[in-house]
Amino acid sequence: MRLVEIGRFGAPYALQGGLKFRGEPVVAHLERVYVEGQGWRAVEDLYQVAGDVVVHLAGVTTRELAEALVGLRVYAEVEDLPPLEEGQYYYFALMGLPVFVGGVQVGEVVDILDAGAQDVLVVRGVGERLRDRAERLIPLQAPYVRVEAEGIHVEPIPGLFD
Repeated sequence: MRLVEIGRFGAPYALQGGLKFRGEPVVAHLERVYVEGQGWRAVEDLYQVAGDVVVHLAGVTTRELAEALVGLRVYAEVEDLPPLEEGQYYYFALMGLPVFVGGVQVGEVVDILDAGAQDVLVVRGVGERLRDRAERLIPLQAPYVRVEAEGIHVEPIPGLFD
């Protein structure tokens, strides 16, 4: 079993134990989630209110019970996640992948930023010099970035790793 973080619970919603959910929209496709320190909970209902996703979990039937879950991390089992269309990736699947420029490893993915129009890879460099180990931002955008099984290949961009 491999768990990946998909979000956190925010403020309680209404009086029947609803919780605002901050995280991946994939939660809408899950029958159960793993709640930090609480274990597995079935997702009984999920809906949107004014742009917020509200989740109701089994056993959480009052606002007081929901308040105890505020701020806790929410996880899903990798096998429970729905498949994605070609060219789409779960963030966790990209974390730790090596990044190559011109066939030479220049770093590895340590974070991914949602920059609105496109995602941006945060790549920590590898090398002996301090400058080589700096973090760089690379837009995850075709055609100059290819995600493959062995890593992420970036076509040389002037100034990116100078």
